[in-house]
Amino acid sequence: MFNFIFKNLFRRKTRTLLTVLGIAVGVSMIVALGAIGEGMRSGYASMFGGSGADLTLMQAGSYDITMSGVDEQAIVDIAAVPGIREATGLIVGNISAPGAAYFFIFGYDPHSFAFEKFRVVEGQALGQARRSAGNVREIMLGQQAAEVMKTKVGDLIRLTGGTFKVVGIYSSGDGFEDAASIVSLSDAQLLLQKHRQVGAIQVKVEDPRQVETLRARLEKQFPRLSVTQSGEVADEAQMVQYIQIFAVIIALLALLIGGVGMTNTVMMSMFERTREIGTLRAIGWRRRRVMLMIFGESLLLGLLGGAIGCALGAGMVALLGANSAIGYLQGTVTPNLIAAGIITAIGLGAIGGFYPAWRASQMLPIEALQYQGGAGKESIKKVSRVKSETFRSLSRRRGRTYLTITGISIALASIVMLGSIADGFIIGFNKMMVSTDVELVARQKDASDTAYSAISEKIGRQIAATPGVESVSGIVFSAMTVDEMPFFLLFGYAPHEPAINHFKIVEGRGLQGNREIILGRKALEGMKTQIGEVIRLGEVGFRVVGVYETGISYEESAGVLPLRDAQEITGKPRQVTMYGIKVTDPAQAEAILKQLEAALPDVSISMASAFAENMPDMKSMNVMMWGIGLLAIIVGGISMMNTMIMSVYERTREIGTLRAVGWRRRRVLAMVLKESVALSLLGTLVGLVSAILFLWLMQFIPLWGDFMTITLSPNLLSMTLLIALALGAIGGVYPAWRASNLSPVEALRYE
Repeated sequence: MFNFIFKNLFRRKTRTLLTVLGIAVGVSMIVALGAIGEGMRSGYASMFGGSGADLTLMQAGSYDITMSGVDEQAIVDIAAVPGIREATGLIVGNISAPGAAYFFIFGYDPHSFAFEKFRVVEGQALGQARRSAGNVREIMLGQQAAEVMKTKVGDLIRLTGGTFKVVGIYSSGDGFEDAASIVSLSDAQLLLQKHRQVGAIQVKVEDPRQVETLRARLEKQFPRLSVTQSGEVADEAQMVQYIQIFAVIIALLALLIGGVGMTNTVMMSMFERTREIGTLRAIGWRRRRVMLMIFGESLLLGLLGGAIGCALGAGMVALLGANSAIGYLQGTVTPNLIAAGIITAIGLGAIGGFYPAWRASQMLPIEALQYQGGAGKESIKKVSRVKSETFRSLSRRRGRTYLTITGISIALASIVMLGSIADGFIIGFNKMMVSTDVELVARQKDASDTAYSAISEKIGRQIAATPGVESVSGIVFSAMTVDEMPFFLLFGYAPHEPAINHFKIVEGRGLQGNREIILGRKALEGMKTQIGEVIRLGEVGFRVVGVYETGISYEESAGVLPLRDAQEITGKPRQVTMYGIKVTDPAQAEAILKQLEAALPDVSISMASAFAENMPDMKSMNVMMWGIGLLAIIVGGISMMNTMIMSVYERTREIGTLRAVGWRRRRVLAMVLKESVALSLLGTLVGLVSAILFLWLMQFIPLWGDFMTITLSPNLLSMTLLIALALGAIGGVYPAWRASNLSPVEALRYE
């Protein structure tokens, strides 16, 4: 039995290799992306639990510690609570650094217990060099960060908020922290524009047995803060959960395409060996034995793909961690991830091989022995009767064609869906800015994410004083977590400024004073509230005074607060996320843009109509889009090539006959390439229709559907078509070349 299994697998080495690679790519995604999610989770666990803290307090409702804002006076107040041994502040931020668009920076008090876990491996710790170095701002780099940035002790590095001198290299034992940096708490407040604020407060208690009692006391005494045991923070962090969910979705996508390829391979292997199976049945093999043989081949293919995929995934994790641009993606490959990859691959083998194995076991010996497989003279007759040999060839093995189209359509449907959502967000955001009746938009330069942008109101006054500027409107943009909505967008506008008129009130009234909120129609329904009721954001109550509509789905799933309240809630006192700038003469907008850029080097100015394209969020989304596109090309190309190679093998005698009756190599090459491109285009068409249908259905899902907008831009359609043509070319070029180089004599002798 095992001899048959191994012999059959290595009979078609190319087909086996391509099938194994298809599974391996999917498994590598499980390992690599799962490792990144686990690395992020372990990083958060080390950040909070590894510091020796018993409790961690953050702003209630905050989406992530990077967006949390807690008044530093609370550190003193908490430290004074009976039973608390020590309390210290922590700031975590995401900034731009040389060669890294996303670079994590931690702000610690160098004299606190939380700082003690960082072991200095080179240079000195923060504060120790200050006596001899004057007032220079200091920074410590993790070992991983120092290596990928090629930086050593004594070097100066330029960050978003200024220049820092590297005084030491540290190690914490955690990849996420070792790929980041540390500055003093006061420097972090200046760097991240969090004046007199911290992101979290870490607490050490006198008696660990009293942790729950003290937790309840702190929750009661500080209602605007969430209190969590430090070891549980990582598991509850929204950012970690979303990264893990995203990793699972991408891995499942790759596996789904690879699984379709697995089924296709085993099916074709079964068809190819129909007469062999008939012979085995005729000499006494029972159905169970035939089924186990085919099923065993499929399982072995899955096992080989799983093993190679685990190795590829671990290699990808190492490469990602060594890249300075994405050094924060420190992965942790665990035994559980390896086990999950192997089990998933074997599961794919079982699923992909079950039906072909069952079908092979049901063959009658007489029918199987009479099977011809479709070649030779009969094929030439068909060529003369059928106008297009391309579609005749595709329809010969409908099962293989359907499976290949399915795999391609899954890959391209995912690209279309993500691209449509991204384009919809860009169009919606640009529409929002233009409809506020402004020509220019300003945000913090080099901010790694729009939500992290912070511009002082002093800058706003400076912009307003610029000749040609008619008015300036501050806008706060952030996300929060509320009970009814895990991801709630929040906007802050000054009630008296014209920009707020973008939100058309359809019920109730607009904002007039503090502690009021207006909700989009979908947010009102999602929160199950109504005008006059009070909702809580971060333990602060806001009365719903009106309902608005804008025609932009994600805005109608959000809420709008008075600017001062939004600044308080998001931890941006006297700061805004961006400024909308209205000019006196729109024709002079570009000239004023250049004037403001020259006067404000730390501010990025864009035309309102093109603001979203320049947002770092959108640039990151585009990178993700191209990454998924590349994944689709790799996995889909492997599946396509496998299919076309199987087609060429199956039609070897037919191709030999065609060559014998006068077909030139170029014509054979074109025939196979046409089939490959046709398959790809059919898969693209099915994927496009599936994506539109899926997006349409997603709009009816509460909360998440509000962010799904069908926007099929010409650029997206062009990109999808290019990927389809690339799939056809990549998948067909080698099989076509091989077919065109078949010798007529050898091909006609092929069995």
